[in-house]
Amino acid sequence: MTKLVRTGNGVKVWISTDYDTKESLELTMPSWKALLGQFRLQGKEFLESDWGKVTDSQAELRPGIRAVIWLCENKAYPAVINWQPRPE
Repeated sequence: MTKLVRTGNGVKVWISTDYDTKESLELTMPSWKALLGQFRLQGKEFLESDWGKVTDSQAELRPGIRAVIWLCENKAYPAVINWQPRPE
């Protein structure tokens, strides 16, 4: 991950992939709670309090943060982002 911007009930992420490509993804849901339901933290439920493991006090991504993103061609199934913080 290279950048994350939180906007209303959504996020936009910019990604440098393991295959040396640059991608971006915008994920918006009807509510912030619904959006959090699309996130995982190392495969577990993502809680509001987990943002501190992903971002710093300026809402910038922490160094070394990675993510596994599942996308489905069927737009009825929104993306899932599984955040992978660097081990402390």
